[in-house]
Amino acid sequence: MAATAQAQAEATKSAQRAGIDHNRRAQPSAYLGRKPSYDRATFDRIRLALDSASPPSLSAIAKAEGLSKQTVFRLKQDPQAALVALDAWGM
Repeated sequence: MAATAQAQAEATKSAQRAGIDHNRRAQPSAYLGRKPSYDRATFDRIRLALDSASPPSLSAIAKAEGLSKQTVFRLKQDPQAALVALDAWGM
């Protein structure tokens, strides 16, 4: 029974993935993920702070901008992905 349940779960997941991929091709604005908690101005301020000669800590930046430390870390690690998310949401 466990093998049957696992096979069914895998088939369902595969069908769901195919449906999502089809919907994304038909409607590019579908399944954007979670809306970013920051806007372009906030992004620019964070990048400016991170690129300064002596950048403040991630915690200090997060507290000043009202974001989580993890969000600031993500912006530091992959700024291109952050810009893509902002563009996708039209922000």
